[in-house]
Amino acid sequence: MRRLGRVDGLLMGGVVLGLGLGLATAAGSRRPAGPPVPEPPGAVERFLTPAPVPIPSASIAKAESLISRNVRGQAFPGAAFAAGNREQVEEVKGFGRIGWSDSAAAVSPDSTRYDLASLTKVVATTAAVMALVEDRKLDLDDPVRDYVPEFSGGAKDRVTIRHLLTHTAGLRAGAADIVSDDPAAVRRYIITRPLIAEPGVDVLYSDLGFAILWAVAEKAAGEPLGRYLKWRVWAPLGMTATEVGVRSPCADCAPTLYLENSDEPYTGGSYDEVARRLGGYGGNAGAFSTVRDLSRFAAMIANEGRLGDIRIFQRRTVRGFVRPQPGAGTRALGWEVYCREGVVPDSKGCENILALGHTGVTGTCLWIDPVSRTWFVLLTNRTYLPKQEIDMQMLRRRVFRALAPAEE
Repeated sequence: MRRLGRVDGLLMGGVVLGLGLGLATAAGSRRPAGPPVPEPPGAVERFLTPAPVPIPSASIAKAESLISRNVRGQAFPGAAFAAGNREQVEEVKGFGRIGWSDSAAAVSPDSTRYDLASLTKVVATTAAVMALVEDRKLDLDDPVRDYVPEFSGGAKDRVTIRHLLTHTAGLRAGAADIVSDDPAAVRRYIITRPLIAEPGVDVLYSDLGFAILWAVAEKAAGEPLGRYLKWRVWAPLGMTATEVGVRSPCADCAPTLYLENSDEPYTGGSYDEVARRLGGYGGNAGAFSTVRDLSRFAAMIANEGRLGDIRIFQRRTVRGFVRPQPGAGTRALGWEVYCREGVVPDSKGCENILALGHTGVTGTCLWIDPVSRTWFVLLTNRTYLPKQEIDMQMLRRRVFRALAPAEE
């Protein structure tokens, strides 16, 4: 266990619910991107911004007890956990081992990398898209066909980047019928599939939409998106272990499964089949990271886009992650809102907001309380030879409520 102090620098804050996002930019105003420039502390902002509120040690202990109990109960072989408030990282800890044998390496919060699965959608793809919006390289309401001309014809001509971010593009969820292992052929197949619904009418969670979104962002960036993310988002935050396209085998990666006709646990690559067929990453999945890295990312988001003296996103961008978009139910820009009343269909909104965040099928999540700005990250490899059934969503809720209990 290792407790960390607050990152030195300016604090940002303010209530975010109910605020919109106005990031449209005219095509003629786009400018070349550059590395983020640290902002000097401002006396007015410092005065107006509340300081982080430490999470009570008893609350952290309760959350860790829930995780430890599931490791002992063999719901997953190990886990990595981090929690904090705003930019203050209060706890970073590893539990158990990366595999089931006693010889498997112990989980290290600093070096054990987990397959983020769909958490890739916010840590990588959404982060890249919104950075590109801020860098005036694209606009949320641009047609997708402007960047990926093959994605055109009929209703596809009306699909925008905003539709892809909010899962309202009318795309199917996945592509179980993909048979090729050639990434270029798979990408072409995904892009040319017909829509199954009119864009903007309903929420249909789609891995394919984020695979297309990755292609859009890469075209706008003018360079491999993993490289853009490193200099624009991850490196400034000190996220040195986060990357896409991790090759298998990966010595410091927790395994997620066994591939057919293999006697070795699968590490690196991606648990997600679509991402694997796209070469290991595809916008919907394929990012790997440590809980230490993700604690910095979560703290930056909870602190409205800033960690220490480094600003990654403007406040209004982060507000777009918090507020569900019109007609998108519980879907914000890339992120999802979770409701206190329990799981609800994507197409419906919340009466009471519990958290915003995202999850991954491998057993990963990042959740933030949009009011108190308390957050936590939980990484597991629960898909690896599961020995005990577990309701991961219920565990996430219990951990979150231990850390940020609802006001009576």
